[in-house]
Amino acid sequence: MLAIGTVDGNQTTTKISNPKIITLMQCKNHPEVPAVDRCAGCAESFCANCLIELHGQKYCASCKTLALRGTPPMVEEATVPCKEAGEALKYSIIGIFCFGIILEPIAISKALKAKKMMAMNPRLTGSGKATAGLIIGIVGLVLWVLGMIARVAAIGHKQ
Repeated sequence: MLAIGTVDGNQTTTKISNPKIITLMQCKNHPEVPAVDRCAGCAESFCANCLIELHGQKYCASCKTLALRGTPPMVEEATVPCKEAGEALKYSIIGIFCFGIILEPIAISKALKAKKMMAMNPRLTGSGKATAGLIIGIVGLVLWVLGMIARVAAIGHKQ
């Protein structure tokens, strides 16, 4: 399969071996035109006609005015909730009431994994959920273990 497009006014042809993998960026202002780069201010994709180079960076029309004033453009990065953090909290709370000996270690594992993932990717959110899941998981596991010891001790005293 061939992809045909224009870059800086020149027509280019690229062979695509797996078309399901390739997704071309489209210009935010001109959806029918492929984007050539992203704005340094807002990180949106734009075609060559929509970008201007200032101070070695490419800016869109909105961000260039901020760049000319010397005000750094406000970049808001999209955040993504960490699925593992939510699962850790869910498992730890359910584990308090039932199957704690099984669910609490899973909750602790998921909370630690979520904390590691959030440390590697700052866009992930849910640090509070991961911490709560970790603490509740540890406390719940300790309570379940103490409950089991108490039951075994009570059975030993009856005999």
